[in-house]
Amino acid sequence: MPQNDEAGILPALRGRNTRDALLLLALTAGSVLLHGYHYGHQDGAVWLPAIKKSLDPALYPYDSFFFLAQTKLTLFDKLVAFSVKSAHVPLDLGVFLWHLLTIFLVLLGCLRLARRCFARPATQWAAVTSIWAARLLPIAGTRLNLMDRYLHPRDLVTGILLFALVDVLDRRLMALAWLALAAILHPTMALFGAFHLAVQAWKLPVRLASVLLVLPFGGILWGLAHKEAWREVLATRTFLFPSQWRWYEWLGVVVPLVLLAWFAQVARRDGGRLVEHLCRRLVLAGILGVAGWLLISALPALVRLLPAEPMRTLHLLYILFVFLGGGLLGQHVLRDRPGRWLLFLLPVCLAFFASNRLFYPSSPHIEWPGRLPRNAWVEGFDWARQNTPRNALFALDPMHMKRAGEDSRGFRAFAERSMLADAVKDSAVAANFPELADAWLDQVRSRERWREFTAEDFRGLRRKYGVTWVVLERRADPRSPGAAGLPCPYANDAVMVCRVE
Repeated sequence: MPQNDEAGILPALRGRNTRDALLLLALTAGSVLLHGYHYGHQDGAVWLPAIKKSLDPALYPYDSFFFLAQTKLTLFDKLVAFSVKSAHVPLDLGVFLWHLLTIFLVLLGCLRLARRCFARPATQWAAVTSIWAARLLPIAGTRLNLMDRYLHPRDLVTGILLFALVDVLDRRLMALAWLALAAILHPTMALFGAFHLAVQAWKLPVRLASVLLVLPFGGILWGLAHKEAWREVLATRTFLFPSQWRWYEWLGVVVPLVLLAWFAQVARRDGGRLVEHLCRRLVLAGILGVAGWLLISALPALVRLLPAEPMRTLHLLYILFVFLGGGLLGQHVLRDRPGRWLLFLLPVCLAFFASNRLFYPSSPHIEWPGRLPRNAWVEGFDWARQNTPRNALFALDPMHMKRAGEDSRGFRAFAERSMLADAVKDSAVAANFPELADAWLDQVRSRERWREFTAEDFRGLRRKYGVTWVVLERRADPRSPGAAGLPCPYANDAVMVCRVE
């Protein structure tokens, strides 16, 4: 087993590793160029409003409970807000810099682990660049990627967990400190990370292994009471249920486990005891994680744990699967042959570059800070930010984040205005917090016929909820909501912003 005396971040950046740090910075910048960057997308519809609320508590007077219920469990949004305020930089620039930092930390964590696992530098960098190139790899049916195209605490915690894993392998109690840091940034991912660390630490001192073993099962203490409305919310999140997974999603579970078992055999022949250990324990953790998910979904008494998404134990497993597979590929195939590296990296990079354009056809590849993204929906949201009262309450199509051209952007993130609950991101929060289920279900059901709404229907939303503005999609479809009778001071090719009187 290769030995290395580097024990922390600072030693990893001294001496010969100055060159490594520069290479990691280059890969970080290259990752943005390759994979793109998007602001206020997908889960950014939850995290970005929380950051803005920390900076300006007067924002979102009517609906902040829909995102604060989730973000109150973490210090991530407060940390980002504090750093932006302290540095006196624009929020979009601060968020972009944090995104770069998360990429750098994940790659640095991979390099530290590679130094433990592989002896040759070329093999170590093959493991690191495999993660770099495959950042957007989807993880079975979990609706996760290895990393995201936007700032997410999950990516930051991934880097921290890699540091923790190195300390577990080195038998250092510092692993618990890393785990505690992960817990205050993203409790769920820290929970799953603790599970993997516990499996890896099986033969370590009892005081370390026992703590790690207890943490993953702390979630069983969550309240199991739930209401019928909550069950309806849960039913909208079909990927939580094993029976709803497609065959190829299950293939995404089985194939990595089979390959990891094969990697263990290859490492054993090579004399790589640490790689063999990691692979075998990952297989065990994967089987236990999937078995736990199947058990929770099958027992009504445990259904309350489903929104925690136990199958996301696959996330760290996938990270290490790609990492170890890349290292073994570098050891046996790529070696010091530049031509082979090019043949390996080029198709992978092209595939993920194309995937970004496929999933965000109406958005720039990179949404640089300081510029409003060239997207008609965002332009409408930004007009609302600049031209409507801060206490305005908006209504949109509950599925607006799924509409063509919208590219999964959060209205709250750009407009900085309250809105009725959506059926995409707010449903995830309502699933985790049953006390919000009734409000979520009522607000979404009130717009079930959204595409058939008339001006009178919009006035009904004003009477019931206090809605003062609506964002309507401009389409030739005759079923689109009608704006007749509503003043619409803003319109572009995609949307109209109309006042409800």
